[in-house]
Amino acid sequence: MPEQGPGPGRAAGDAAPGAVPRAAPDAAPEAEGAARLLGHLRDLARSRRRPSRDLAGHEQVHWLADLPGDVYVETDAGPGDVLFSVPVIPLSPPAVLEEFDGWLGLRHWYRILRDLAGHDVVLATGLFAWRPPDAPPVHDHLLGTPVRIALDERTERIDVVLAGRTALRDRELLAGAPGFRPADWVSDAVQAGQGFGLTASVGDVLRKWCSTAITGTVDYREDWAAEGGPTPVPRLRLAPALVVRPPGREAAADYCTRLIGLLSGGVPEGLARFVDPARRPQVMHVPERTPQTVPDLLTGLLVRGHRVLVATSGASASAALRAALPPDLAALTVADPATAEQAADAVRARAAAPVPDITELAEKQAQAEQDVAELTEHLRSGSVADLGSGYRGARGELAERLRAEAPGLSWMPVGPDLPPTPPISAAEAAELTALLASETPERKARTAQRDVDPGTLPSAPYVRTLIEAEAAAAERVQRSETDLSRRLRACDVTLLARLDGAASNVAAALRDLGLDGHPGGWNPADLAVRAFADALARRRPLVWTRVVDMAARAGWAERALGGMGGHRVRLPPGELHLRRVASAAQDLRNHLAEGGVLKRGPLRSAAQKQADALLAGVTVDSEPPATAEALELVFTDVMVRMTCQELQYVWEAAGISFPADLPPAERVARFVRAHARLERVHQAVPYVEETKDLLDRAGLAVPLAHPLQWHGYAAALDSALEGLGVNRAAADLDALRDSIGPAGPGAPPELTAARAAIDARDAGAYGRCLGALAEARHERALQLRCEELLDRVRAVHPDLANLLLATDGDESWHDRTRRWDDAWAWARASGRLAETALSPTEQRLRASLGAAEERLRTSGAALASARAWTAVRASLPPAPASPLDTVPAWIVPLWRVPDVLPPRSDAFDAVIVDGGQDAGAEALFLLWFAPRTILVGPAGPALSEPEGPPPATPLPASLRDAITPTATLYGLLAPDPEQRAGREPERSAARSEPERPAARPEPERPAARPEPERPAARPEPERPAARHARPFAEPPAPERHGPHVPEQRTRPSPPSAGRHARPSAPGQAPERPAPRPSAQSGPPERHPDAPAPSPQGGAPRPGAESAPAERRPPGRQEGPPAQGPDAPAEPRRPQGQAEDEWRGVREAPPVPPPRGESPRVRRGRSIATYRRPELIEIVARVAEHEPDLDDDQLVDLVSRLLACPEDEALLVGARLRYAVEVYREQSAGRPRQAPREP
Repeated sequence: MPEQGPGPGRAAGDAAPGAVPRAAPDAAPEAEGAARLLGHLRDLARSRRRPSRDLAGHEQVHWLADLPGDVYVETDAGPGDVLFSVPVIPLSPPAVLEEFDGWLGLRHWYRILRDLAGHDVVLATGLFAWRPPDAPPVHDHLLGTPVRIALDERTERIDVVLAGRTALRDRELLAGAPGFRPADWVSDAVQAGQGFGLTASVGDVLRKWCSTAITGTVDYREDWAAEGGPTPVPRLRLAPALVVRPPGREAAADYCTRLIGLLSGGVPEGLARFVDPARRPQVMHVPERTPQTVPDLLTGLLVRGHRVLVATSGASASAALRAALPPDLAALTVADPATAEQAADAVRARAAAPVPDITELAEKQAQAEQDVAELTEHLRSGSVADLGSGYRGARGELAERLRAEAPGLSWMPVGPDLPPTPPISAAEAAELTALLASETPERKARTAQRDVDPGTLPSAPYVRTLIEAEAAAAERVQRSETDLSRRLRACDVTLLARLDGAASNVAAALRDLGLDGHPGGWNPADLAVRAFADALARRRPLVWTRVVDMAARAGWAERALGGMGGHRVRLPPGELHLRRVASAAQDLRNHLAEGGVLKRGPLRSAAQKQADALLAGVTVDSEPPATAEALELVFTDVMVRMTCQELQYVWEAAGISFPADLPPAERVARFVRAHARLERVHQAVPYVEETKDLLDRAGLAVPLAHPLQWHGYAAALDSALEGLGVNRAAADLDALRDSIGPAGPGAPPELTAARAAIDARDAGAYGRCLGALAEARHERALQLRCEELLDRVRAVHPDLANLLLATDGDESWHDRTRRWDDAWAWARASGRLAETALSPTEQRLRASLGAAEERLRTSGAALASARAWTAVRASLPPAPASPLDTVPAWIVPLWRVPDVLPPRSDAFDAVIVDGGQDAGAEALFLLWFAPRTILVGPAGPALSEPEGPPPATPLPASLRDAITPTATLYGLLAPDPEQRAGREPERSAARSEPERPAARPEPERPAARPEPERPAARPEPERPAARHARPFAEPPAPERHGPHVPEQRTRPSPPSAGRHARPSAPGQAPERPAPRPSAQSGPPERHPDAPAPSPQGGAPRPGAESAPAERRPPGRQEGPPAQGPDAPAEPRRPQGQAEDEWRGVREAPPVPPPRGESPRVRRGRSIATYRRPELIEIVARVAEHEPDLDDDQLVDLVSRLLACPEDEALLVGARLRYAVEVYREQSAGRPRQAPREP
């Protein structure tokens, strides 16, 4: 393509090639600002995304080596040719087992290509793998040829079509790598067409590149299979693959560098306006996009003789846009740069054909408009009908009323058999929409769960007490656990109980004796300690038995002393034979008791004589014993002394010594106390023996021969018993867990979590589960209420129930429920009107109206095509000329523009950006190509921060606040009026005239063919003006001049009152909606009485031009004021067509929801306005609530829910069947990524 040529708006001889019209005399500041802007955009493009050097950085890679053998690859395919095709594959596998693998492979590739249909795909060849020293490894393809995935709607065959020029990516992959030398002549060869697709020249290019670009030897083979990863030795393989790459920015960066070098020839108009803070770029924003928006814009511009560049989101979008144009207009466009030469030849050949009679075509369209209007008027004045709910009157009047009320009420699905009143009230409808908006999968599952009242479950404090008790017991056991305690814990509970009883008795005895501590603290001299130790060791059992037997003697002595009544008996000092003394005292007492008396001298009795010798010195109360009572006291005292001697003897035999020089009373008291302690020890001995016997019988060899051993045994027994306590606490908690209910089917997950919290001994989690159970019970009540209300709606109006389900969460329901009753009455009346039988006359009129509308569509398309080709003939440059000069419309992916178009300033009259919501400021290079820009679609969200360093080139001062790394192209070119950062508000037209570029001299026009006068059409009633989409900010430059085209007769039509219009800025002309010429598709067929959205006013017919008043042929009525000579034509509602029907075609749908949000069902809209993921989610929502439907029933239900135009029935069925297929596969556990659509 030549680098320079005549720009728009001038003939070939008007200016030198490359000349740029200047809008201001101060060129130097303007050029400097443009250079700084382009430098900043270059830096921003390079930092936006680091170039991918590895296949892993691409979204998808599909190797052609994996294609089934049944698929033939056309290696000689050229530009626009099919590389390979995959026919539609049946869903059912073949009956022959040998054919199964082939069927499976074809099916797999068919699905892959279907998924790739919405992506930018390239045929990548030349897989280069290398790990250079001191540089990042490289594992990616060198060559890339854009391809387009084409789906044949009739046969469902998928073709892979080569759709663009091949690009060499060696600089992107190997920049900075040691040993890499850019091979410029190889790159030039690729630009010239070498290395295209899979032709034989690919191998030649790769071999030459190996020998030129890399220092050293490169291992090159033409293998289709990929081999491993990067290696120190460079390796190059053919390895063709279909690769989905993110849109690159490197080409845009290089392009900006080239543009900077061309600024010496002048700054293009669009770029100059953007840089100059005192001016405003000529930008029109059409925020609401429908499938026909861009085709209508392009048609209107071509009809007016403008050259147009359409920047799309990808190759598939470009092909789809070209396919949406009428065939005659599509011939004026290039969507595949590889076919530009053929398109230019076709344009030149067609331009030589005879010129159609535009006047005749305009007359046919006017006649068709008049026929449609008359037939529609006849149908409106029909018979009187009573539709109920206050709708009574003529059929036409009722249809008009229903259409007028449609904008606020048409969301209610129409039904003829609806009852007079809705099944739920408006308040209940508001409650239902709120319940559906807050519905979650977890809440939906509540109705299948048991109703569990947390008040009937054990309280959290009680469970905490049990858990803490178990933990404390377990801690004690852990501290005191020994090997013996573990052995005892393993014993039978009955044995442990008996051992515990015996040990408790022994412990009680030791406690009574003061021996309840550790034996190491006992007094070894304590008789109880010695007795207990000897009992454990079974030492001196006879001695201790004798000691025990003497307990009675000690008791007698204590009683005898008590019977002496406090009398004191003294014995003479010295050694006495106590037994003789006692015998003498006893004999003398007996003598006296028998009546004897004491005498002196020889008359004394023998008893007295014996007693005198033995009782000498004995006194009782300091008196000699002279009476029987006194002698009895002496006898008792002597016997007590004799008992103490015996007790002293036996205790000393046991190793216990008592003092012998104490008075008898004190000695007896000591002996009594000692026997009492010994008796307590003697009581514990049987339990010790029992313990030993039980342990022996249990087979437990536990030594108990020492108090320390007994103490250790007792401690181990206590630990074992504590272990049993832990088991009992665990059993109590298990019983409590079982008491809260089973965790089987139907149990709330919170109940299962509560049981798990008890098992985990987590008291806090159990308390939270009780709170969650209370919330779950509340959710269950809400869901039951939701299903109750929904069932009441479904029983009467299933389509409304499905609409509520499919659009849950839509904020529009807040306003809809306020008019619930009105919408119900409207839907009932609309359905009854549609079901009302038509009379034969009305049926004939209806058939005639359909034929007239078809004639209107055909004539409109023919007229638009004729005017466009007439304009092309007038501006066609003489041969030879480049395709860029010959073909007026280029449809190119946004980021492919630098690769396709030379940097020719103002090469087009307008640039249409379609689908560039994710484009950043670096896309502003589009301003180089045209003075005017049209943005289609809603502005996208702010971009993420670039991966690379921030731009180094400073911006002009007026743009520093506006252009940021996160700013979008739409946000920069189409901000809100008066709010553009760094720019002054546009001056009011009433106060100052906006600055205009210098007008060019008009060349002479050939005389126009006079148009015959026609009677004026009946004017429509005037309606108040409304706001429309934003126009160009300033009047455009004079249009490209050519032969005068006779104007078609126009009717005055009220301006459209679009719902989504933007307010006009001060000083601007009234805004107008996006032009939608009807050259391709006219108004849809619809019953004239069928309800539709409210009328929004008409618009100029497609292709109609607004001529100056002095050129208007006589008899023509003046239409709405034009917005400038270069403004695209506003599509006009054909005469007689229902205004709501025309608005339904023109009105754009709301912006599709961001990924992850619920899709919005827009009843009555085209199926093309729904993305595939949205359709899949809508199908999934409906299928979840209607699980028993088969595929056909599901498709039918969703079709009725969407209520798409009738003429899209086949397309609706195909797209919904695909959505159902994807949903079924996902439900069956085979994840499948739904393809994205541009």
